[in-house]
This record gives sequence, structure tokens and C-alpha cells, in this order.
Amino acid sequence: MIPMSDNLLDNFDRVFPDFAAKLRARKDADIENIEPPATEAELTELEASLGIALPDSYKQFLRCARGFWIFGGSIQFGTQHPFFHHFQRYEQLTPQQQQVVQRKSGGKWPPPSEGMLCFAEFFMEADGDQVLFDVANGLVNGEYPIVYYAHEYRPPIVRRLADDFPSFISAFLDYDEWRNEDEE
Repeated sequence: MIPMSDNLLDNFDRVFPDFAAKLRARKDADIENIEPPATEAELTELEASLGIALPDSYKQFLRCARGFWIFGGSIQFGTQHPFFHHFQRYEQLTPQQQQVVQRKSGGKWPPPSEGMLCFAEFFMEADGDQVLFDVANGLVNGEYPIVYYAHEYRPPIVRRLADDFPSFISAFLDYDEWRNEDEE
């Protein structure tokens, strides 16, 4: 029987060969929690529930696997993704939550990821950080820019990682070079 991770990598070979090759080369990747590929009906339903079109490249990714974890869960693509970052109004936060907002961001609310579409957990700098599609300007050439949400910064920040999903997926395993990117 072929291990599920081999099937996943074979699927990625067809659409994201650089990503597949890098995963194969990383003996520490520990691919786990692999979900079956998304069906066309599931993709249609997902776009309808979100109310926006997803990039074709991201849908190709989901057709390979609806989710998986690598590096012990430090990077998680999962069935809970994608979802929008929507935050309550400041006035609706509890007094304790408002104190945290004051302490961490000087009262700046909502976080800069408001309205963005999270597609993976990506603990590049801290547990709980994520990568998101910046959907504010709609699809440009069929893609959304990719940003990193660093929630531990004071205040939290988003910074651009890639112009599109194919660029992100082919390069994100080399994330150390991004640590010096300019903040947006």
C-alpha cells in the first residue's frame, strides 16, 4: 500500500512541482493529518459560503488535499480553512479583552487582518500566526496577495509574503528569508 503522504506528493507533483520536491527533500517535514482532496461540489459550496471567488491556484491545491500538517503542526492547512478574520467591535469586547487590546496595541482595534481570508496556520514566528489572502482589492489576474499575520507583535502586524498563491506555495518552505521583509 502506498503511504498517504506519497499520494499527496504525487498529487502536488502535477500542479506544484517545486513544492512537492521541497517537501520530499525535507526529511523533517513529517506530513500528517492528510485530508482527501476537495471535490468540485465542495469547492463550489466553499466559494458560495464565503461569498467570494477563490484563486484557481488555491482550488488546485485543495484538489490535491483538503488539508494536511507539516513540521509537527507548525504549518497547518485544514478543513477549518479558509475563514474570514472578523472581529467584534471594540465596544462589544469584555473589559478584560479591552485591557489586553490597550496593552498589546495601544487601543488600536480591530487587528490589521480584519476582513482577510485565512487559509493556513503558519507558525513562522509564533504559535497562532497565520497566512491570509488579502481580498480587499479583489482578484487581480485571478489571484490575491498573500500576507503573514503576526499576532504577537505589539501591535499585531500583517506583512506581504507573495503576490499570489503559486509564488507563496513554491517558496514558503524557505521562510527564513522573509524574516527581514518590510512591514506593511
